[in-house]
Amino acid sequence: MHVTLEALLALRDGAAEAAAADHVAACPECAAELERLCAMRDALRALPRLAPERDAWPLVQAAAAVERGRRRLARAGWMAAGVAAAVSLLAGVRGTIEAVQEMRVAREVRSLVAESQRLEQTLRSPDAAGRVVDGRTVGTIVNLEDRIAVIDSRLAPKRDEILASQEALKLWHERVRLLDALVAVQSTRESYVGL
Repeated sequence: MHVTLEALLALRDGAAEAAAADHVAACPECAAELERLCAMRDALRALPRLAPERDAWPLVQAAAAVERGRRRLARAGWMAAGVAAAVSLLAGVRGTIEAVQEMRVAREVRSLVAESQRLEQTLRSPDAAGRVVDGRTVGTIVNLEDRIAVIDSRLAPKRDEILASQEALKLWHERVRLLDALVAVQSTRESYVGL
């Protein structure tokens, strides 16, 4: 039985057991294998020592730093794009909500304008003219008409701009309420047949 490769390598490197050395001395196959291992070692030692022409580690570090920076910028770019998209979406949703609210306010203002016109038409009816009223009723009518005139003065300068605003909505609500009160006062007043 022959010695193992490990035992041959130990013998080649000078660390073999005596039994392995005795076997190699007596066995031509193991002696040839030992000689081949020694020749291979000597041939490897005879090779010229290769070293890089320059230290490549700084280049590797620089390339890694550039790559990290590129990835960081890419992540920042995606994050910025995500934030921009969220802001755009929020602005679009907000704009849509505001547009819907403006349309609702404008529709309600148009309805109040129509009601105001109807009440004014009622006040101009032939039944309302030519009646004699007492001083208290006249005072109430004048007060209501003055308040309506103040509202009209606030609405008049920017009628087109203010049409769809919350301020206009409040003013038109107040105007219709005052006109309604004026119609009520004039329709319930007493007529006197001379004084």
